Amino acid sequence: MTMLRPGRHRRPCQGRIPRYALLGVLLLLSACGEKVTDAYRPAHWGDDPQRPHPVVERDLGSIRAGGTLRMIAFYNSHSYFVHKGGQAGFDYELLYRFARERGLTLEVVVAAPGSDVISMLNTGQGDVVCTGGPPEAEWGRWVRWTRPTNFVRKVVVTGSEARPIPSLAALTGRQVMLPNGDPFRAELLDVLQSARIRTRLVGAPPLAGPEELLGMVREGSADVVVVDDLMALAAQVHAPGLQLGPQLGRRRPSAWLVRENSSDLLAALNQFLKAHFHLAASGRARRSRDYGIIHERYFSNRITIKEFRTAGDRPDKSGRISLYDTEIRRQAGAAGLDWRLVSALMFQESRFDPLAVSQADARGLMQVLPRVAGAQADSLFEPSANIRAGMRLLKGAWRRYAYLDSLERVRFTLAEYHAGFGHVNDARRLAMDVGRDPNAWAGGLAETLPRLMEPRWYKGTRHGFYGGQRTVTYVHEILGRYRAYMRLVPREERLAATLPTRSAWGITQKARPDPP
Repeated sequence: MTMLRPGRHRRPCQGRIPRYALLGVLLLLSACGEKVTDAYRPAHWGDDPQRPHPVVERDLGSIRAGGTLRMIAFYNSHSYFVHKGGQAGFDYELLYRFARERGLTLEVVVAAPGSDVISMLNTGQGDVVCTGGPPEAEWGRWVRWTRPTNFVRKVVVTGSEARPIPSLAALTGRQVMLPNGDPFRAELLDVLQSARIRTRLVGAPPLAGPEELLGMVREGSADVVVVDDLMALAAQVHAPGLQLGPQLGRRRPSAWLVRENSSDLLAALNQFLKAHFHLAASGRARRSRDYGIIHERYFSNRITIKEFRTAGDRPDKSGRISLYDTEIRRQAGAAGLDWRLVSALMFQESRFDPLAVSQADARGLMQVLPRVAGAQADSLFEPSANIRAGMRLLKGAWRRYAYLDSLERVRFTLAEYHAGFGHVNDARRLAMDVGRDPNAWAGGLAETLPRLMEPRWYKGTRHGFYGGQRTVTYVHEILGRYRAYMRLVPREERLAATLPTRSAWGITQKARPDPP
């Protein structure tokens, strides 16, 4: 891989943002305009990460043994976000396909603004870092990166009411802002000084990312910002009011980061990316059909770009997961369950479609079979009745595992809701037969449920063959989504929140599902 040219003031991690940075701290040019003085520089600009090298051994073999690949990402409209209850994002969808091809569940670890993601990676909190941006050359001292996942270039952006910037020279006298911690700052300083342009680089508000800066320049609270071109173009589609000026620097490859001791994972990721996205000898990008669909969805399809940024469909913007939040809160609260966990299960079952019907004739939001629905058997397409029937089944399983610790209790409850008590009980008996703990998920039920697919194991059970791997995946995916919901929406109801009408969401609130 071609090494990127290092800058003089680069930082090891795009996400490490100084908490004490103040809006209005300026990078002042000298009076003559012939030299750029970097007056705004965080104290640890260029510091090494706290954990520069791996303290864990977790390569592809260990990941396969555990069944879960962990992705570290910042929460934004490009890498990872939640939309209509489903997990989305360009990096998320691409890495999801990699995980699915290898029979792995993808779990997302959201890095808070200012996080040292390289240390998070090296301490084993995640396996792959997806920042959505290009790696810096000196990061090679601490991590390895993949083949390109995309290509980006910096662009100058102003508001529609501001004086346009047709060329670099038009930056003279303007205040230019970049996201705090953006490694491009050093290169921009070089460009400005080389061109002898008299301007000012303004410190961004603490914890502000590119999307926040685009909002500021659109509202007129910032003069000029410099962000990735793909992000600016998408924002221009969603909210007109932005002018794109000249591009800066060269087009650079964005990539994923892995630990330096994860050579097998790196090789597998590179093989996957090469099959989906590479540069031909002509220099033209070649994309697979899947890659092209994902890329278009986030960067060029005007309809989906607008949909993904609609506040009512984003729990981080609206505090709402689905149309049915109020009813789920009420019934889950009465059962002593976290409504966000029930919502995560409901999305897994029906994508919040109250008219959903499975091949087995399970119906409605929580996919309840009429034969076990009791008094609600004839009204399973009515949301309240369906939730009542589903909650009765879920509550029964929840009570059955009251002696387990909280996380194990959640896992066993979800497993029973999906597989049924009989198959879960068969898997627990099998765990005892092979010397495993029947009251543990990892090393216990998560290993014996898939064995119910093999004749030598299921022939001696009471309920016979069962596709147990589906249940293991089901549990992992719901827990991953539940964690996402917990980060975005409080358990307690916000009294001031207003719920949308059915017409606002659509009669069945068709959600774009997690990647198929």
